[in-house]
Amino acid sequence: MREWHRELDVTPDPDVVLTTKFSDAVDAEIRFGRYAGERRWESVAEIPQPQIKDELLRLIVWQGDSEVRAVEQARQLLDSAPTEHDRRRLVRHMSEETRHGWQMAYLLVTHFGDEGRRAARELLERRATRGEALLEMFNVKLNWVDVFSWHNWGDRVGKYQLTMFAGCGFAPFARSIAPMLREEGFHLVIGYQGMQRICAAARVPVEIHQRYINRMLAICYDAFGAEVSSRAERIYDWGLKAPWGGGEIDPPRANEAARAAFIAEAHKLLGLLNQRLPEDGAKLYLTDPRFNRHNGPYAARAWDGPEQLPTPEDEAALQEIFKSPGWIAPAA
Repeated sequence: MREWHRELDVTPDPDVVLTTKFSDAVDAEIRFGRYAGERRWESVAEIPQPQIKDELLRLIVWQGDSEVRAVEQARQLLDSAPTEHDRRRLVRHMSEETRHGWQMAYLLVTHFGDEGRRAARELLERRATRGEALLEMFNVKLNWVDVFSWHNWGDRVGKYQLTMFAGCGFAPFARSIAPMLREEGFHLVIGYQGMQRICAAARVPVEIHQRYINRMLAICYDAFGAEVSSRAERIYDWGLKAPWGGGEIDPPRANEAARAAFIAEAHKLLGLLNQRLPEDGAKLYLTDPRFNRHNGPYAARAWDGPEQLPTPEDEAALQEIFKSPGWIAPAA
C-alpha cells in the first residue's frame, strides 16, 4: 500500500496516519435479515454460508476500490488547484481516502486468506488512469468544477453506503465504518463549500455548471444500483447491508429507498446553493433521476427532458475560466 502511495508522488497530510481504525461502539447483534438477533460474526469461519462470505468479499473489494481509485482520480488535478487552501484540502482528502483503502486491504489480508491477499494485490494493481476502476464513476476524468461536485455528491453517496454497511453482520467490517464516516464528513464539506464559492463568484455560467452537475448526479444515481434488485434483496437477507434509516423496507427496493433519501437531500442542498447566485439570473435544479442512467429500468432510454451532458465546448470554456484566479470566491 505504501509503495502504491509513493507512486502517486504526493506528500501525505501529516495529520492523517496510515493505519487501521476501529470503533468499539457497535451492536453485538445483527439487526436485520434472516440472522437478526444473532451475534455478529467475528471471523470468516463463523459466516454461515460460503455464498455470504463470497458476497462480503466482493463488497469489501468494491469499497476498497472506490477509495483507492478516488485518490488516483484526484491526483491528476492536485497541481492545478485554484488556491493553496484547495490544494491542502485535496491532499487531506487523498490521504484519508488512502487510509480507507488501507482499512479495506487490511480486512482482505487479515480475514480472507489467500483469496483476500490476491484481491488486495489486484486492488493496488488497477489504475483509474487506465480506466480500470470497478465503478465507472472513478474512470471519469475530472476538472475543478467536477472536483467540488464530486466531493459534494459522490462522497455523499459514500456516506449513504457506509452508513448502511455499519449494520453489516461481519463485525470487523462494521467496526471499520464509524472512523471512515467521520473522515468522510470533511470530504462533504470540501465539496459543498467549493460549490458555494463557485456560485458566489458567478464566473462559471450556471448553464455550464448545471450540465456538469447533471453528469455527476446521473453517475451518483447509478451508484445506488437498480431500482428493483434481487442482489440488494440477498445482501439485506444475509445481513450484510442494513436498510437506509434502519426501518422496515421492501428488500428488493433497498437501493431505491436509499436513492430517494439522497435525492431529497440533494434537492435541499441545491436550494441553498441557489441562494448564492444572483437573484435575477438562472438557477440550478435537481437532475431528473431517469436522465443518462446505465442501470435499472431507465438505462439507455431516449431522453427528451431539459438535461444535457457537458460538451467539449463547455470543457474548453471552463479551461479558459480557470485561468482567472477570481473564478472561485475566496474561502471563508
